[in-house]
Amino acid sequence: MKRRPQIRSRFGLAVLLLASFTVFFGWTSQSRPGDRSEDEVSIRPAKSLFAAAQRDLVELNARVEQGIASGGLKLLANQVEDLGTYNHERYEVRYQGIRIWGAQVLRHFKNGRLYLINGSTYDDVQSAASPSLQKTDAILAAKAGSYADFEVKGEPELVIFPAEGGYRLAYLVSLLRRDSLMRCFVDALTGELFHAYDDMRKEAAVGSGKGVHGDTKKMSTDHKNNVYYAIDLLRPAKLITGNMWHGENTDSIYYITDADNSWTEDACVADAHAYLGWIYDYYYLVHGRKGMDDANQENVVAVHFGTNYENAFYSPASECLYFGDGNPAAQYPYTAALDIIAHEFTHGVTAHSSGLIYQLESGALNEAFSDIMGVSCEFFHQPEGNGYNKAEWWQGEDINKPFGPGRDLSDPSSQNIPGYIDRYPDHYSKRYKLPLWFDQGGVHINMTIPTHWYYLLAHGGTNKTSRQTVTGIGLEKAEKIAYRCWVYYLHPSATFASARSASYQAAVDLFGATSIEALRVAQAWNAVGVY
Repeated sequence: MKRRPQIRSRFGLAVLLLASFTVFFGWTSQSRPGDRSEDEVSIRPAKSLFAAAQRDLVELNARVEQGIASGGLKLLANQVEDLGTYNHERYEVRYQGIRIWGAQVLRHFKNGRLYLINGSTYDDVQSAASPSLQKTDAILAAKAGSYADFEVKGEPELVIFPAEGGYRLAYLVSLLRRDSLMRCFVDALTGELFHAYDDMRKEAAVGSGKGVHGDTKKMSTDHKNNVYYAIDLLRPAKLITGNMWHGENTDSIYYITDADNSWTEDACVADAHAYLGWIYDYYYLVHGRKGMDDANQENVVAVHFGTNYENAFYSPASECLYFGDGNPAAQYPYTAALDIIAHEFTHGVTAHSSGLIYQLESGALNEAFSDIMGVSCEFFHQPEGNGYNKAEWWQGEDINKPFGPGRDLSDPSSQNIPGYIDRYPDHYSKRYKLPLWFDQGGVHINMTIPTHWYYLLAHGGTNKTSRQTVTGIGLEKAEKIAYRCWVYYLHPSATFASARSASYQAAVDLFGATSIEALRVAQAWNAVGVY
C-alpha cells in the first residue's frame, strides 16, 4: 500500500527555491519540437493481441489458461462493472516469475461468457532471472549523477525490460523530488542505469466560498472543535483540500480551516474544494465510478504549490493532486479551471485502471484521456459558452490572462505549442517523433491527435489535414465510449492503434456491432489518420 502524505496543521515549512518544471502544459527543454527526431528509442515494440472471433478466442484463451497455470500470467485486477454484466481480468505477463515491464493480457466476459482478449506481450523473452546486484546497490546506481538529491520511494522491483538490443533483467527504482517521479531502470547484472523517465502526471457542514472569477460556490465542509475544515464528508469518498503554503515537499500538506464557514479569504481553496466534489459527482453520475480508485479512497488536492508555480500535476507516489498559483502577470491560479483539476484527477483514474505508461504513444493517450475527461466534466457542470466558467472545447482556458485556449480539441493546429512556433498536430501524419528526453517522447504534443478524434466523434466536423468530415454522435454517447475504452480495454503499452480497436469494441458493447456509433468511432479515427 502506498504511503500517503500525512496532512497536518501548519507549524512552519521550509520553502525550497528550485527551477520551475512544467507538467500540465509541457516541459523544460532548449530544443524545439519542430526539430522532429528520427531517433529510435531503446524500447522493443510489444506484440499486440486482439481476438474477438470465436475460433481465435478459443485458441488464444487456451494459451492464456496455460500461462495462468504455469505462472507466466499473474492476475493483477478483476474489474467488475456496476451492473455485473461485464468483468475484465487484467494479467501481468511474467518470465520465470518476474514481471515484464509494460506487458499485460486482458480477458473480457459478458454474463460469464468470454467475448474478447486483448493486450500486449512478448513471445521471445530470453533473459537472466537472477540478479548479481543487490537492491541497495541498484539504489546507489539510480541516484548517481542527476538524481543524487532524490528520495527513494518504495522498494526496487526486479523486472524484465524489453530493450531493442535484447531483454534486460533490471531493478525498477522510483525516485521522487518536488514534481518529478523518476522511474529508473538499473541493469541487475552490470549496475548500469540505462533508462529513466519522469512518471509525474503533469496537470458534513455546507458552507460557501468565492472563487477566483468571483463566482460563489457551495462547499461541503467538516465542523469540529468550533472550526470548519475543508473536508468533504457528504460524498462517499472523503475529499480534502490542503495547503502547501508555497512549499514544494509533496508530503507536506496542511489542513485548511475557517472560523465561520464562509470561505472568502482564499479563492483557490473555494475553487479547488468545490471542483473536487464536482469531479467526483461527474465520474459517479455519468460513469458509475466511485472516485479515483473506484473504491472511494480518500482524495487530496493541495493548493499553493511552490512560488508562482506555472503548472499542476498528479503524483503517483502520494496519489494527491498539486496546483500552483501560476504567473500572476499572465495566469490565474491553476485551481481556477475545473477542466485542469479534472485533468489531474483523471491521471489518478488511469493509474488505477489502464496504467498507461507515461511516454511515447501510451503517454500521449494518458494525457489525451485526461483532456477528454476534463472537457467532458466541464460540459457536465458548466453552461456552454465563451468566457470564464463556461464550457467549450478548450482545455485550461480559465487560467489565461487574457481569456483564451490552452489546447483546442476542436482545432489543435490553431494553437502553438507553448514557447514555440510549432502547432499541435491534428493528424497522425503530423505527429512529432521525439526522443524520450524531450517531453517523454511528446506526451503533451501528440496527445492532440486522440483528443481531436474525440471532438470529431462527439461534436462532428472536418479534419484540416485529411479533409474528412465526421458527423458527431453527441457528447453523452462519446464520453461513455471513451471511458469504457480507456478504463476497461487499454493496457500500459497501448498505442493509438490500440485505442482505435478498444474504442470500437467499446462502441460495439454499448450500441451494437452494426450501430451508427461504432461506424462513427471508426470514421473519426480515419479522419485523424489512425488505422
